[in-house]
Amino acid sequence: MTRTVAESALPYTELHGFGLRLRAWREDDVPALLKGVNDPETRRWSPLRSALLDEAGARALVARRAGLLDEGLLAPYCVTDAATGEVLGSVELHRIERPMGHAGVGYWLLPEARGRGTVTRAVELCVRWGFERLGLHRIDLGHAVPNRASCRVADRCGFGYEGVLRGFLPAPDEPGTYHDTHLHARLATDPYPDIA
Repeated sequence: MTRTVAESALPYTELHGFGLRLRAWREDDVPALLKGVNDPETRRWSPLRSALLDEAGARALVARRAGLLDEGLLAPYCVTDAATGEVLGSVELHRIERPMGHAGVGYWLLPEARGRGTVTRAVELCVRWGFERLGLHRIDLGHAVPNRASCRVADRCGFGYEGVLRGFLPAPDEPGTYHDTHLHARLATDPYPDIA
């Protein structure tokens, strides 16, 4: 039996905390989205960005992700500064399987937002929403082994290291090449980390 959109819909809402506002992506965010997904450092670690996006592609991406939200499979958030409204990056829960109580978390930041703890705070807001509002039991965070910055995010956000998934992430712009991936996870029963 297939679920209707109403049955699949997530209790999606804006999230506020740690000096951030997480909200839905809008059409006027397309310039920031283009800058973020086309940034060399974002592309270096993202297995999903095989081609540079243009404006039409960015608009299609916003619409496609909104459709996945309606299906209850993805919760994409635009990360903004709570005081200024400046777009800082993206955070999302993906591969959401509410009946199983599982999801994954992913993120990227604009270059000017890096190095300030922004992604740690955004991930923590999103993860707490997943546990408290979606009733998830487990959230995974996976990253290419050489991506040390993501390993630090996982540690700061209380994701326990669980091992290496061999050849798991396709390497962007290198067809047929795969990165080994560190797998980290948090359970709803784990204590919340102290996020400044």
